[in-house]
Amino acid sequence: MSEKVKGLLQKINLIETDMDLHKQILVSIPSDNKAEIETVIKKIADQKKQIGDLRLEIKNTDEDEYNKIIAIEKAAQTFRQISKDKKFILVNTLNETGECYITFNDGTRIDCLVAAKEENGNWTVLTLEGETKEYPGGLVK
Repeated sequence: MSEKVKGLLQKINLIETDMDLHKQILVSIPSDNKAEIETVIKKIADQKKQIGDLRLEIKNTDEDEYNKIIAIEKAAQTFRQISKDKKFILVNTLNETGECYITFNDGTRIDCLVAAKEENGNWTVLTLEGETKEYPGGLVK
């Protein structure tokens, strides 16, 4: 990933964090304070536009990387949806330890962004390629 794309992703992350704070502020504003509500809503809308513009810049800079990012975002949504009905006893992410993988009984290793083990031993994995996969616990060491 190019330094430019990394920088753009960092900007997006910072704006998303700020936008989340503004959403929390919005909820806390008394309903009779229309002016402040409007100001915060405009700020959130501006931030959404900034994110859209930065995404477009990523696409124009490196379309392959952009497509990979979109694939990972979709897989993360799928992972979150699948996770709602599961009880994980172990979750490992690439961000926490710097490495994330599962190893199958045959020695094959799959690197991932997230690997989560359920109570029943099954695994749900978000791969580096942006796929969400589920594996029976009997296949994983």
